[in-house]
Amino acid sequence: MSGLPFTYEEFSEWFDAYAKKYLEPAKDSASRALSEHLDAELPEIERVRVQVSPGRVKGKERTWKKLELEKYRDRVSTLEEIPNIIDDLVGLRVTCNNKSDVQRVVDIVRALKIFQSGQEPVLEQQEGSFRDYLDQPKPSGYRAIHINLCTSVPAGLKWKVITCELQIRTLLQDGWGELTHEDTYKPGSTPPVLVKTLSRRMADLLAAVDDIAQDLRQELDRLSTKDIETSTGNLPPVSFSVTGNVGEAAFQPAIRDAASKYLRNRVAQLQRPMDLASLAWELSRKFGQEVSQGWFGLGNFKSFLKESIPNVRVTDEPPSYVLPGDYQSGAAVKTSSPPGVPAAAMTLRDLDRSFPLLDSAHLNAAYRQLAEASQTIDWGDETTNDIGRLNEMTRRARELNSEDMAVSRTHFDYIAKSLLFSGNLGHPLTSEEVKSIYSTWTVKRLRSVSNPSNRQITAVKKWLS
Repeated sequence: MSGLPFTYEEFSEWFDAYAKKYLEPAKDSASRALSEHLDAELPEIERVRVQVSPGRVKGKERTWKKLELEKYRDRVSTLEEIPNIIDDLVGLRVTCNNKSDVQRVVDIVRALKIFQSGQEPVLEQQEGSFRDYLDQPKPSGYRAIHINLCTSVPAGLKWKVITCELQIRTLLQDGWGELTHEDTYKPGSTPPVLVKTLSRRMADLLAAVDDIAQDLRQELDRLSTKDIETSTGNLPPVSFSVTGNVGEAAFQPAIRDAASKYLRNRVAQLQRPMDLASLAWELSRKFGQEVSQGWFGLGNFKSFLKESIPNVRVTDEPPSYVLPGDYQSGAAVKTSSPPGVPAAAMTLRDLDRSFPLLDSAHLNAAYRQLAEASQTIDWGDETTNDIGRLNEMTRRARELNSEDMAVSRTHFDYIAKSLLFSGNLGHPLTSEEVKSIYSTWTVKRLRSVSNPSNRQITAVKKWLS
C-alpha cells in the first residue's frame, strides 16, 4: 500500500492528461523563453559557452515514487495538489563551460522578476527557491545551482502557471551526473556503498578540474583583453603552416585580405553596437586562432580592424565597441531610465547591455564592499593574474552583501573592471577611490559614444557619487 489517498491507476490517468495538456507545453515555453533571454543578455562570445537543454517532464513512475516518500505523502490529499507539492515536474538545464559562466547565468536568472500570485508570467523566478549545491554539495557529490522558474500555458480562456526547476551546472558537473547516473536512482532508494564512494571521489576530482578550467579561462581572458585593445609593440607577421606547393609568403597576404574583407562585410551588416572582444573571437573562429597571434604584425585586433576599415567607428575607452555606420547614440533607447538613474545613462546601456543601472545607494554599497574586499587581496602574489584577482575581489565583495542592499556579482564585476581597464587594479583601495575611478571611466565611455552636454555629465556624476 502506498498510503496515498488515490490509487496508482487514478494517478496514472491524471498524470498522462496533465502532462500532455500543461507540462509538455510549459517545458517548451520555458526552455524557449530562457534561451531567448540568454541570447539577449549575453554577448556572443559568452553565449556559445552556455547551452540550454530542451528540458524534460518528470517520468510518471519517478513522480509516483517521490509522492510515496513520507515528506510528500502526508501533504497530498488530492491529485490536483500534486503540482503544488512536487516542484520539479518540469526540469530545465543550463550547462556552462566553466564556473564563471555559471555565475553569469545565475546572476541573469536571479535578476528576473519575482513571480506574484495572479500574474501570467512568460518567465519569472519563484521567490525563495534558490538552492546552492556548488558551495554545499549533496552527500553524493552532486554540484549545481537550482532555481525554480514560473511560466504560464493556455488553460481554456485563462492561463495556468507551471513551476519548472532549473539546474545550472558546468560541463564537468553535468558529465558527472551522466557518468554516475545520479538522476536515475528512484526517490528514497540507496545506491550500493561502492557506487557512493566512487561517485563522491569522481565528484571531488572533477571539482578540482573545474577549478583548473576556471584558472585557464581567466588566463585566456587576460590575454584576450591585452591582444584586442593594447599593442605590445610592432610584432612580426604571423606565419601560417600550409600544405601543398603554396608558399607561406604567398598564403599570408591571402589570409590577411580575406580576414579584412570579412570584417568589412560584417561591420557593414551590424544593426547595433558590437564589442570588439566578440568580433575578434568571431574572426578567430572563422580563420583559426593563428590570426590572433600578433594580428598580422599590428599587435592587437583594434589596429587590424582600423586598418581594414579606415572609417570604422570604434569607441575609445575599453572595453571598446564598434558602431554601425548609421548609429546615433541614444536614438535606439526606447525605455525610460529607472528611478534615480539619469536619462543619459541609457545611452551607455544601449551600447553595453551589462552596464549597471543601480541607484546611488546600491552603487555606494558596491564601492564600499569592493574597497573592503581589495584590502584582503594579496597583491604581491605573482601566481595570480589580474583577471584572477578581479574575480577573487568580486567574490569577496559579494560575501559582504547585506539583505537590504545586495549587489549582484555581475554588477560587482562590471565596476571592478573599471579598475582593470583604467590601470588601477593592483593595490588596496578606499571606497572614495573606487567611486572616483568608476565615475571617471564611465564619463569617458559616455563621451566616446555620444556628445553629452555639461548638464548631462553633471547628472551622471551626481548619480555615480
